[in-house]
Amino acid sequence: MDRSRLAKFIDQRVGELPLAEPVFLPPTASVRTAVQRMHRGARSCVLAMEEEKLVGIFTERDVLTRCMAGDFDWDQPLAPDLLTRDPFVIASTTTVGDAIAIMQRSNYRTLPVVEDGAVVGLVRLGELLQHFAESFPEEVLNLPPRPHQVVARREGG
Repeated sequence: MDRSRLAKFIDQRVGELPLAEPVFLPPTASVRTAVQRMHRGARSCVLAMEEEKLVGIFTERDVLTRCMAGDFDWDQPLAPDLLTRDPFVIASTTTVGDAIAIMQRSNYRTLPVVEDGAVVGLVRLGELLQHFAESFPEEVLNLPPRPHQVVARREGG
């Protein structure tokens, strides 16, 4: 792999990438509404906004870990105990390498991207991987299924 191309990829600013468009809801919206909006737009999260300020994030993981009790009230608002309050955000000037490091260290799959205090999009791990594969198609497509496997003899006739 060409190290200069890799360095260019890692040093690219997330604001230069095509960012996912976030779904915004007030924290008074019901959990049912949030899940429906996530489902309708094939989104992994919704952002809770109050007076144009990001106050929380509600993710697929929150649905699975906080909402699956048998007596859960799907019509309750996105209460503080359901939201991840004051979520970690990154600036649009953050490098791809730093974004990946933050995601890996904190076990996040999605990070809101802000510019001048306003959310301008979402950077998602899957899309970063897709961007990587598109930037390095020869290297990614030519990887053997088991990179450490050594074939003793040639297959075929």
